[in-house]
Amino acid sequence: MGDMILDSTTAHILYQLNTRFGAGDPLKEMVAIQKEFAVFSSKYSLQQAYRILHIVPKDFRQRRLWFRFLDTLKDYPSDRSGVSGHDRIVAAYRDNLESREPLPVHTTTHLAKDDERVTVKRGRPIVYEKQDYLVISIPTIPSGEAAKPTLAAARAKRGARRGSAA
Repeated sequence: MGDMILDSTTAHILYQLNTRFGAGDPLKEMVAIQKEFAVFSSKYSLQQAYRILHIVPKDFRQRRLWFRFLDTLKDYPSDRSGVSGHDRIVAAYRDNLESREPLPVHTTTHLAKDDERVTVKRGRPIVYEKQDYLVISIPTIPSGEAAKPTLAAARAKRGARRGSAA
């Protein structure tokens, strides 16, 4: 997230995710929504699922960047061989919400330099709770630390989007 969206936006999105998939009534509601609408399935991208659930930044410019970030997760590796970070997250939500005993979900981040993969595991991310969670962790690069593309690379990318050889 780091260089794509503001730190405050990242914090707000994590709050929304962790509240929406929290223990108790929020989780029960998400199980019912999944059962009725299959929000987390091959029918929808992660961007579409979060849009449906209204897990979005308030600021529309940040919202556009958030959706772009979600699409980049298709290029992230995951802790499952041959599965993109995007597909790993969708499958984790689907499998959990459709299981006999779904867990609340806690979404967090970790430094990409420590592990470039999206990871999913069972754990206790909230130290004062005895509740197990499904923990989804997304690799991030802190603001200002991402490699900047060269001018030539930026022009080539722009040309490819336009369908010409700039």
